[in-house]
Amino acid sequence: MHIIAAFEPSDDLEMAILALERDGIQKHQIAAVPMESTAAKPSLQHSIYRGSGNGAFDAAAVIGTICSVLGASFGFDLKWGPVLWGLIGLGIGALIGYMLNKLFANRYNEATPSSSVKASVILIVRCQESESRKVSGILRQFSAISIGTLNGREA
Repeated sequence: MHIIAAFEPSDDLEMAILALERDGIQKHQIAAVPMESTAAKPSLQHSIYRGSGNGAFDAAAVIGTICSVLGASFGFDLKWGPVLWGLIGLGIGALIGYMLNKLFANRYNEATPSSSVKASVILIVRCQESESRKVSGILRQFSAISIGTLNGREA
């Protein structure tokens, strides 16, 4: 039987391994696998086409549309007409929306740490079924993020 647990890299992980060894689990029965974080900023294309709600041109499109409608509406009373004022409103609104998006996106990125997802360590313990409760208890005691069991033949 294998007991699998996820830990954040910390002293708790080290203490859990020492407690397992102290309670009779041999070193060759314990494997700690550090996981590498693959979280990266989404690309511009991903933001635009995935519809995640935070695309680069969302604010530009919304504010550009609003200004275009306003420009066309007021354009009936102005010299150049509604079509030209609608296009001018679209251009100005899109520019304002894009600048606001960049301004607030930069502030948001500075406020949050760049790696909000911490890489974890997966601890795999091979033990007898009779030892599984003891091993799970030790892992819970030392703040394992999650614990799972794998029953079956040994690989």
